[in-house]
Amino acid sequence: MSLGRLKKRLVSYRDWIVRWRCMPVDAWLDAAELYQNSNFERAAELYKQGLSSHPTSRARVNALLDLSHCLFRLSRFDEAERYLRQAISTDPTLREGYVRLARLQLWLGYATEAVWTARVSMQRHSPDPELVTLFVTAVVESGGNPTSIAEAQKFLRQLNYDSGGFPRLDVARARLAYLVDKSEEAREDLARMASVDRGPFEAVVAFAEVLIGEGKLAYARHQLHRALSVAADHPKVLRLLARTYLNEGTFYEPEYAVQLALKACQLTSWKGVHELYIAAQSYVAVGDRVAALLAATRAKEVAARLLGGYPEVAQLEKLLQGRPAESQA
Repeated sequence: MSLGRLKKRLVSYRDWIVRWRCMPVDAWLDAAELYQNSNFERAAELYKQGLSSHPTSRARVNALLDLSHCLFRLSRFDEAERYLRQAISTDPTLREGYVRLARLQLWLGYATEAVWTARVSMQRHSPDPELVTLFVTAVVESGGNPTSIAEAQKFLRQLNYDSGGFPRLDVARARLAYLVDKSEEAREDLARMASVDRGPFEAVVAFAEVLIGEGKLAYARHQLHRALSVAADHPKVLRLLARTYLNEGTFYEPEYAVQLALKACQLTSWKGVHELYIAAQSYVAVGDRVAALLAATRAKEVAARLLGGYPEVAQLEKLLQGRPAESQA
């Protein structure tokens, strides 16, 4: 080991002891460096080694969180979830564990699961803008049943915050209002936030979804391309963009819808029920019944393991029985 590297390691040892009040774990120090350099595969291996050799270390929870992030970046979502749950089990008061788990569930489209995760977190921690944003977003994404909507509205009323200080919370509030009664005021709020240069990514995607529902596909596509310029690998954005190519008429391009839907499925490691459904719809549109049935069957299998109801399941039954499903758009 070079003198420079030795000095760096000694500093890391000192910082570790000050922070964790226990002996350093070399595997985790090496993993942290690899993590910072985006070498997630090797970092994950070292985090696992350290967890095996130091199961009672005070730094165990932090290692579990970092390991889960590495696995998320590697699209190994089942493993990422498993280690997040281990972190929460190790420390049930761990706020960050719940936040990351809810975000992972939302990434995969498991909104009802995210509602439960965010709810448990707020039972164990005082609701703050980030937790309330997660909960309200999950409620909206799940379609919102009356109980969860009322609960979300209650949290929003009880939360004291400056409007504009938490843009994502403002987006979640507007989305909930639009879900409840399709209010013009909520729509205008989403449109305004989406139009702001470098405004909330969530506002752009939410407004695009509103536009798709209104049949304004060209404008929706413009918003979705703006979102892709910020997050090129976001499965929901790709899935919504695919939907815009499945409407009969000027914008009908089912072959392109297939390409977009497949990329969205790949980004969820074929675990996103909404992405799989759009893929099945796209395959039906191009006349590939075998591929449509495979995608629909996989989507049905995923949905069967999830909490709550997923509207696509009834449509999938039609696909599996050989009848075209109704358009979502």
